[in-house]
Amino acid sequence: MKPLHSRVETQQLDRAAAMLKVLSHPKRLAIVDLLGKLKGSKDQQMSVTEIYQALDLPQAIASQHLITLKDRGVLKSNKIGTKIYYALAVPQLMKVIDTLEDYSARI
Repeated sequence: MKPLHSRVETQQLDRAAAMLKVLSHPKRLAIVDLLGKLKGSKDQQMSVTEIYQALDLPQAIASQHLITLKDRGVLKSNKIGTKIYYALAVPQLMKVIDTLEDYSARI
């Protein structure tokens, strides 16, 4: 019997599932959504302070989620002086998030 998916496809599905798992936390999803909406602005990055203030999160909680998102390759960071700025490493994720927002508005 032939397997439904080749080994490569299975690995791709595993990576996609891992990415969805990272995004499944509401606070992490909010961070990605916030950064994704910067697409049209000149600076497509935000400092940690700007992020936790915009989302009304405690700084420690925001930092933990930012580190998780960065470690999983969702975000990239840039240190300027004493501040760390974050931006989306995978802007295509906004298509997924927009689709989820559209769908969740209907249910």
